[in-house]
Amino acid sequence: MILVTTSRKPSPRTRSFSRDFARALGAEYLTRGKANLEQVFSLVPEDGVLVMIKERRGNPSLIEVYRRGERVLALKLARAMLIRELRYRHGYGRGELASQLARALGADPSLVLQRGDSLMLRDGPEFRVEKVILRGVGKGED
Repeated sequence: MILVTTSRKPSPRTRSFSRDFARALGAEYLTRGKANLEQVFSLVPEDGVLVMIKERRGNPSLIEVYRRGERVLALKLARAMLIRELRYRHGYGRGELASQLARALGADPSLVLQRGDSLMLRDGPEFRVEKVILRGVGKGED
């Protein structure tokens, strides 16, 4: 099971991006509300994955992937485009960055596509990755 949520008080754009992301993965989307991190992590089964999408200045800026309460991958975003903003979906294929994200999510590798430093979920949003952070410490902060 994959659970997608946001940081607290997300902007409408970040909520839309998160919902698009969850829908493309076939994952559950959690409207976080006032839930703290402990409450959010308690909703994820032992073998599940939590994806937390954080924002900066009203735009999605960080995708963190957690397994068993530990961050296994974080992608700092340079740009994020919602499904409704996408016009062209060609030129995407497989790549190392796409494979890393698919492995961290435990998803089918054909679901995550790559073109240069941009990633796209099949039938989902597109985002350009500025920096990849492997293995983090703890549960992160809000």
